[in-house]
Amino acid sequence: MQYIGDDRFIHEFGPDMAPVATLRPGERATVRTVDCYCNVLRRDGDPWLELRKHVPGPNPATGPIAIEGAQPGDTLAVSILDIRPDAQGAMNVRAGVGGLGDYVEGCETRVFGISDGAVDFGGRKLPIAPMIGVIGVATAQVNGAICTETPHMHGGNMDDRHITAGATVYLPVSQPGAQLALGDVHALMGDGEVAICGLECAAEVDICCELIKGRAEQWPVVRDAAGCYRVNCSADTLDEAARLARGALLEFLERRLDGMTRNHIAMLMSLVGDLEIAQIVDPLVTCRMGIRAGILPELKF
Repeated sequence: MQYIGDDRFIHEFGPDMAPVATLRPGERATVRTVDCYCNVLRRDGDPWLELRKHVPGPNPATGPIAIEGAQPGDTLAVSILDIRPDAQGAMNVRAGVGGLGDYVEGCETRVFGISDGAVDFGGRKLPIAPMIGVIGVATAQVNGAICTETPHMHGGNMDDRHITAGATVYLPVSQPGAQLALGDVHALMGDGEVAICGLECAAEVDICCELIKGRAEQWPVVRDAAGCYRVNCSADTLDEAARLARGALLEFLERRLDGMTRNHIAMLMSLVGDLEIAQIVDPLVTCRMGIRAGILPELKF
């Protein structure tokens, strides 16, 4: 298994990125990631507003990692085999920032220990659910460079709590080699990421990449550990992200459910489809929509 260290990372996804490693389809790799604060918050009270002046940029993502044979028009399927967070995670909240910026005061850093599958939150044991916040590929030329803080068609900072061990992320390939990068691991995060962060931690992530040749969706698709497919769409507003997500799911299903009309798919989506918020705190917000697990066992990407 190839090991890809955290000494090479990006702060933006672009159309022209040089890889730091190369994987063959089907080859497994362990990817080491730093946290979204570049690992500088180590103790309660660490001054993030001062320390961030000395880090190279936001939301570092380890990579890029080239996948042999990947070409524009393909889909890169990234299976998340395992996520092992470090023994502590950091959070920082501050006034005026995030979905609760009108409620919190000042700027506060807290660091929490992680052990035995739980975070010690002031004496309360919260079971962890490690997930990947940032995962994406090189952008299309027309979209230019996009900061790792921002989600878009290439993936990026989707902050989807379903990107856990056992999930597969399907990303549309826009450049030769795909150029995968990932980071911003959270030991725990709720839908919305309302205080602008999850429990941010460095981690090791085991992945295996496969190629689906000559076929791609416009937006990233996540198959969770239970087998539910969800389409993730990002936009300036929740209304627009939700509109994109429900339309993208309908089209995804229409291409795969032979014999079912568009009207019938719309009815199915209204009965057993769930339109959800992934995050509301990035430069673009993200909504996802999928059909509940077990309803369409025959569904494949």
